[in-house]
Amino acid sequence: MNKHENAEIVVIGGGAVGTAVACYLARDGADVALVERGEYAWGSSRRCDGHAVTYDSAPGYFSQFCKIGQDMFPEISRELPCDIEFEPEGLGLLVDDERDMETVLANYEGKKNEGVDVTFWDRDELLRHEPHVSDKVIACLNFNGDAKLNPMRLCFGLAELARQKGAKAFNRTAVTGITVRNGAVQSVETSSGSIATKKVVLASGVWTPGLGDMVGVKVPIRPRQGQILVTERLDGLVSKNYAEFGYLAAKSGKKRPGVTPEMEQFGVAMVLEPSAAGTVLIGSSRRFVGMDTTPHPAVMQAIAQRAKHFFPSFSGVKLIRAYAGVRPASPDGKPIISPTHVEGVYVAAGHEGNGIGLSLITGKLVSQMLRGETPLVDLAPLCIDRFGMNPPSLPSA
Repeated sequence: MNKHENAEIVVIGGGAVGTAVACYLARDGADVALVERGEYAWGSSRRCDGHAVTYDSAPGYFSQFCKIGQDMFPEISRELPCDIEFEPEGLGLLVDDERDMETVLANYEGKKNEGVDVTFWDRDELLRHEPHVSDKVIACLNFNGDAKLNPMRLCFGLAELARQKGAKAFNRTAVTGITVRNGAVQSVETSSGSIATKKVVLASGVWTPGLGDMVGVKVPIRPRQGQILVTERLDGLVSKNYAEFGYLAAKSGKKRPGVTPEMEQFGVAMVLEPSAAGTVLIGSSRRFVGMDTTPHPAVMQAIAQRAKHFFPSFSGVKLIRAYAGVRPASPDGKPIISPTHVEGVYVAAGHEGNGIGLSLITGKLVSQMLRGETPLVDLAPLCIDRFGMNPPSLPSA
């Protein structure tokens, strides 16, 4: 970086959301600079399971939002300069409580009406596909288009495509300040120099509140920790990605019957993903413990115990490692994609566990917003004003 750079728009954050925002802006002809303090995928994007899914939201606005975002991956995958290993292998929601069946069937009908490729298996059909499933499981709701991908390749691919389309990319460059004069952005100050700009997008996940503080914008995002276990290589224990239907309740903080106090405390709900290497990734947990990314033995035990409830054959399986990451969680669990009350300051963060799957649609929407186009999705439900922590946002662009 030169000591003095110029860009129409500066995007701060090199994870999935930030690189997608920079990429779509560059594809649409904007003069954009991408700033990342470490390497791309340096933070949460390298400590996640890489899902682009529709299963984890009830029918409605946010479900449709996730579906549009998921549908964008095949096109961008063909354009990116690297293989992001996008695989729409499908995911099944396992039902273990008869009391949930009415809600399950309502979800099934609602998702079908939204155009989601979803099928229902009773227990007999499930056993034909998964002979190792527990006898406690009574049904499975399959989201056949739900996909997994390599999140680190996604970030690097989006950043490189942005660069090919004319974006300036500055990694290993920390933002040290954002200059605001007369209520409007003037420049972004970094460890390598200054970038004169009129618009800045705060897209740094759990670090976004600190950037907001630089310009007097309160961004209500907290880091929520999630842990993942990795098994030894297995042969045929499970054929595809699964989650428990109770994951939806755990995600929204609702109490669930049939789980231990520890599972309730740690927000544990079964999610598993067979990897290309033959291992199985097992989650999940949801805890507010600050920026701690250390796996906790009690949480690991609760995750393992929950996995065995659905697949008893995990009892004899060895774990080879565990890891934890933090997700940017807003108070209502939905992202913030919004202008602010400071002219030229925008926020694109708070996606929590949906950051990978919603990265592309966020990039497209921010590009439309900043260039004065009508967004393809109504952004009012995702505006920062819904939290009442700041003066009213200015009109976008």
